[in-house]
Parts: sequence; structure tokens; C-alpha cells
Amino acid sequence: MKLRRVEIENFRGIVGPLIVEIDDFTALIGRNEAGKSTILSAIGIFLDAEGVKMESGDGCVNGDPNRVRITCEFDQLPDAIVLDDSFPTSLEDESVLSKSGRLRITKVYNCTKTGAINPDAFVECTNHPVADGQSLLAETLPKLRKIAKACGVELEIGEATVKAKIRRAIVERSGKYTRGDANIAIGNNESKTLWDQIAKDLPLCALFQSDRSSTDQDPEAQGPIGVAVERALSGLEEELKLLAEEVDKKVQQVAVDTLDELREINADLADDLEASLKEKLKWKGLFKYTLHSKAGVPMGKRGSGVRRLILLSFFKAEAKRKSKEKGERSVLYLIEEPETAQHPDHQRMLTRALKDISDAGDQVLLTTHAPGLAGELNLDCIRFLDKDDDGVVFVKTSQSETESGLFQAIVDRLGMLPDSGVKVLICVEGWNDVNFLENVSRTLHEDDPCLPDLSVDHRFSILPLKGGNLIHTVQLNLFRNFRKPEFHLYDRDENGTYQDEVNTINERTDGSRAVETIKRYMESYLHPDAISRIMDIKIVIDDESDVVAQMSQGNGGAKAVKKKLSKEVSAEMTAEEIDERDGNEEIRGWLRTLATMAE
Repeated sequence: MKLRRVEIENFRGIVGPLIVEIDDFTALIGRNEAGKSTILSAIGIFLDAEGVKMESGDGCVNGDPNRVRITCEFDQLPDAIVLDDSFPTSLEDESVLSKSGRLRITKVYNCTKTGAINPDAFVECTNHPVADGQSLLAETLPKLRKIAKACGVELEIGEATVKAKIRRAIVERSGKYTRGDANIAIGNNESKTLWDQIAKDLPLCALFQSDRSSTDQDPEAQGPIGVAVERALSGLEEELKLLAEEVDKKVQQVAVDTLDELREINADLADDLEASLKEKLKWKGLFKYTLHSKAGVPMGKRGSGVRRLILLSFFKAEAKRKSKEKGERSVLYLIEEPETAQHPDHQRMLTRALKDISDAGDQVLLTTHAPGLAGELNLDCIRFLDKDDDGVVFVKTSQSETESGLFQAIVDRLGMLPDSGVKVLICVEGWNDVNFLENVSRTLHEDDPCLPDLSVDHRFSILPLKGGNLIHTVQLNLFRNFRKPEFHLYDRDENGTYQDEVNTINERTDGSRAVETIKRYMESYLHPDAISRIMDIKIVIDDESDVVAQMSQGNGGAKAVKKKLSKEVSAEMTAEEIDERDGNEEIRGWLRTLATMAE
């Protein structure tokens, strides 16, 4: 199973209900105290992660601490479950799924209690058969038989010994059960079997918190090493047994000698004593391992960033081990502020490594308040957390906001631009080319969302260059310190003015690209109908047309015409008109290349 949504109410600083959608890779970003760690803790508590549990002080002081609610929705459900001996059924057949087809489980905690706080848990489902508000899932086999008899349902051969079959017979043949919403208590009585089956497939939750000492003696660090010790010891059982017997033999001899001496002083006391092993030997506890550099520097003396990287690796190894032991369950990694004490290069490397984990089939949910990480992530996976004037936590996503709006909200709230927001530098000859590219890319993006909209996509920055500036920029590679690939786009013109620069860029090994237009000028891609609609001028355009020169007279001169064409006419063109003028799909090709370069 995989977690797809969490709803939180009355937990710590969240009154709620706060709803957060979860992808295979999800990043919670926001300022300190925005609620990021609270969400991770809520999920960890729900999934019984080590190191976190519900406590009496976890109820929200501004809400109802008697009713702390955590609801999780899961998909990728098991094809079959076994509720009655070996008889297979499914969650769908038992009608315990939500309207969306997911498994929706709610746990409610009373945080006014002292001591251990155990939740009331139930499955929230739709289209479930109920009579007088009661479900049949919690009934025992004898009770189901009585219900069937009371409803006038004659059980057929093979039905009376299987609860799932009796339930189905009662629902289908009694006429007393209607389908609707139901909350099925789980964890006790007969429904405990349902919960046991569900629990086997819930994702294994591994929580890595930021406020930790990060030493090699942490449980996460000793866990994988402890397993290695146990495996090594298991192959030495006979040798260890002989060693223990030899030690016992020598200790017993010392005891005998001691008691002989005591007998001369107090025979009764000596006769009443004997030596025995106080407790069973725990061989694993005798082996304590540490990590140190080849120069002998222990992990505890290394920098905090190095310690966190090593410990996170231990943490991942332990989570994978547990997953294999428990039937290859998926793992949900909850990682708080992976950027803590890390150099920006390490931050990016770590983020990419975590994305690789999600690509391999597990889930990663991380928190951060570092805007630099936002530039490494697809906006679709970002959940931006903030609080309104009343302190109520809310979440913004790329689904609730425009991409530019979400990105701007992150920038405004965190107070700076992400240091890696721009993935590709687009170099063109002037501002008119900037206007043209932004307008046509917006139109084509609406027609094909796989093509980037350069007017709002923060991964791209369009830089207008001109003449000598352009030549010097290319020949001197002035943007090299940005460490970003460059995409250069120039008009072919009449003589191939920038052919040397195109060749220079394409010879680079940093992923940069340069192209010249097939048509003579950028304006050669404009559709005459769009010009007619905006400027009320009829004109014939071919691949060699100097559109600006044809229209300059009487329209304010070349500069004014060029600006109007790039800013207004290019925005007026439809996708069909762009494709009609661009039979080779050059423009779409440029945008596809840019999308690939930004990956």
C-alpha cells in the first residue's frame, strides 16, 4: 500500500482539518512553526514509527484535545485478504473502500488522558451494507448464523462455515440491508481480523527527525550492524557453546575454592551457597561497533553534516531490512530537514538520492524551510505550508495555485529566491525574441502541457543579448560560473551572422545547445491572419519574408512594428496558426529540447 492523503485535526498546532495529498515524492516547505514537523509526526504516530507516539500534551490547545483525529488514505491495495481461515476475499468485495476506491482509516486519540494513549480506530467506507446502522463485519460466526436465520435466509451448502459467504448471503437475500456510508470499528472483536490483514500491508514507516544528536550509537546506526552481528553469531553457535562451557567450568572452580575457604569459617553458610550463571549470555551485546575514518577519527568527532549523512544511510539500510523481513512492504521515509548542516552541493545530491528511492517504488516525504531545495523539485510534489492571520495552517499546491503563483508564494514567504530555481539559460538576440518565445510557448503549452510555458516556468531564464554583447558572451563563455546549460536561439538572417557562435556552443560538453531558425527571421513564423486581426494589414509571408521591412512605412517605423508583432501578434496566434506557419515543428522542437534540458 501507499499513503495518498493525510487529514489532521486538533493535533499540536493544527486545529484543522488540514488535508495534505501525498505523492511518491512529496516535499513540505515552509517557514519554521508552519506545521511541517507536526504532519510528519502525525503520520509517524498513525503508522507506529519508532521514536514517536501520541502523548497527553499533543492535543491542540485551540481545538478539542479529546478528539485528536488522524485519517490516512491508501491505494495500491492487496488483491486479496483472508478473513476466514483460508477463504480469500478482498477489500472491494467486503465494501470497505471509500468513494475514491482507496482504503480510508481514521484513528481518534483522547489526549486528555495520562499514560499510554490508545486510539479508537475505524475504517470509513461508502457503499457498505448496513441495517439499523450496523455492519456485519464485526459479527462472529455463530452470530452471523443467527442473523441469517432471523432474516429468513437459508444458507446453502458451503456457506454456513465461512463468514464472508454468510455475510454475502444475508446482504443479497434478506432485503434488509442497504448500502451507504459506514464507520467500521477495527482492532477489537471480530473486526480485529480485518485490521490484522490490513496492517500486514500498510507501508513501513521510517521517521528521521532533525533534532537528534546523530552518533553512531543511535538505534538506527546500531540496527543494521546489530543484524550483521546476529547473523555472524548464528554461524558460530557450536563454538560459542563450547566457549561458554569453558568459561563456566573455570568460574565454577573459583566458586568451589571460595566456598571451601568459607566452610572453615561458617560451614552452614557455605553449604547454602552455590554459583550459577546470573543470566543467559547475550553475545550480541558484547560487540559494540563504531565508525571512524582511516586516520582514526571517530564519527562522533566528525562534522554534524557528515554525521547526519552517515546516520541517514544507516536509517535507510535499517528500513530496507525491516521491509524485507515483513514481506517486502513498501517503505514510507519521513525525513525532516535533510538539508540541515549540509553544503548546498550535498543538499542537491541528497535530494536526488531520495528522489531515486521514490522512483524505485518507495515513498519519500521530507520537510524543509530552505528555499534552495525548491529549485531541485518539481512544483507538483511541493506542498507549501503557511498560516493565516489567525494562526490557522493551510496548504498550497500546484493544483490549487498557478505554477507561477505557487512559486512566488514560496519566494515571498521564505524571503529569497531558490538558489537552483533556474535550470536552463535561454539566450536570444533581443527583447522582441523574449516576447515571441513567451507568447508562443504559452499557446503551445495549452495545446500540449508537456511543452514548457516559458512565460511562467521558473526553470528557465530568457536573456536578451545583442550584437557584440552576444558574441563576447559566447566566445568568453561568460555564464560558465552559473553552471547551467545554455540554449541559444538566433535568426538565420541572410548571411548566417552567428554561425561561429552556434558552432562554439555546440562544441561544449556542458549540455548547452544552439540553433539557428530555418526561416529567415523570427517574424517569419507569424501568421498573416493574426497580423490582420491585430493591425488590420493584409500581408503575404513566406520563409524569406522581411515582415518588419514590409510593414514599417506608415506604422511608426521598424522598431515600433517589431515590438507590436512580437508582443501582440504572437500572443494572438492560435496553436493551429503556429503549426500552419511552422510546418517543420521547429518551435515545438525547441520547447521539447528545453523540457529535456530542464529534467
